[in-house]
Amino acid sequence: MKTSSDTQARPATSAAPPPPLWRIRLQAIAWFVMVVAFVLGLPILLGWGYGLLALLALLAAVLAVASAWVFRRLSAADTARPFAGAWLRNLLGWTLILGVLVAAPFYYLMVVTDTRPATVPQVALTNGSKRVVFQGMQHIGSEHFYKAVIYDIEKALSEGYVIYYEGVQTPTPESKAFFEKLSHELVGGSDLSGTYKSIGGVCGMKFQLDYFGLLDADKAEHPKRHVIADVDAIELKAEYERLMREDPAFAKAHANDFQPKPATNDNAFMLQVVDWLKNGSEAQKTLGGVACRGLFTLSQPAQDSPPGRMEPVILDFRNRALAKQIMLSADDKIFITYGSAHLPGLVAELRKLDSKWAVGSVKWMRTIEHPEHIEGKLQGLGK
Repeated sequence: MKTSSDTQARPATSAAPPPPLWRIRLQAIAWFVMVVAFVLGLPILLGWGYGLLALLALLAAVLAVASAWVFRRLSAADTARPFAGAWLRNLLGWTLILGVLVAAPFYYLMVVTDTRPATVPQVALTNGSKRVVFQGMQHIGSEHFYKAVIYDIEKALSEGYVIYYEGVQTPTPESKAFFEKLSHELVGGSDLSGTYKSIGGVCGMKFQLDYFGLLDADKAEHPKRHVIADVDAIELKAEYERLMREDPAFAKAHANDFQPKPATNDNAFMLQVVDWLKNGSEAQKTLGGVACRGLFTLSQPAQDSPPGRMEPVILDFRNRALAKQIMLSADDKIFITYGSAHLPGLVAELRKLDSKWAVGSVKWMRTIEHPEHIEGKLQGLGK
């Protein structure tokens, strides 16, 4: 029989032991790092608007319920605390984590634009009798890049160079019809020029053709100094048909070309984002520009990237045609503005025709950078 003294002598249930000191220190460091990272990302979160903060807080509240329940099941120390206190602790933690996760990509894209800049080459080539300057191009880029290219072109003109431009020619209805079919096969029939221009405006970048218009006056006065050196689309069609007949691998890869496809616009989502940013606040436009420039920088194709399935037609064939035109031209000083992807193949084709072709100099030009905003104020002039 149990007596009252036995009951009083039974030891009470002991409380959970305190966590070791090293764990407390690690937790303090982790909280400090998360708070600092969240504060650094706060300008980005506020830039997108208070709606984003409210959404993050709501998501954090839901996640906090689940994580607080899990921790209370696994930890004796958490079991001893009221659920409301554990939930508040988890709510704060999830809010900090989600804020950092949202802001971190924007800081990464901002840094990558400067640390891994997109560049194109300007390469001087010579075989002893002819001198060629190849200027790699990009459809949209920074204003500084296009100004530098136009300056170099005008300098080349003053030195007696003839300018060769990229651009598949479509002078007849037949060539235009094939080029439209080819464009639809490659890019879904989107209006690339309009898309590039819209994206460039939001990204804080410029469209290539907006700056090449500065040469129109010289083109009108000296048309022989400005040459569209690209092939006719009919020539592309003939090369495509030749490959389909003579190259079994090419024919197999392109067996389903030009088949009816659902009417889609591959750039529809991108254009919707562009339209939304156009109507956004200045902070949202700035953040959109940061993201856009970073994504364009990351999307630049690597030198060792695998060839596209249409490259035998749209790259290799055009490189051969351009090399022949250079060799047959009476001009001994030529400045070429073509996409950078053409450069290795062009040099190889030139060397097939004349082994003396050699690289004289290489200059790398940055195509994407943060836009400059220089604003001053004139005193004493009123408005």
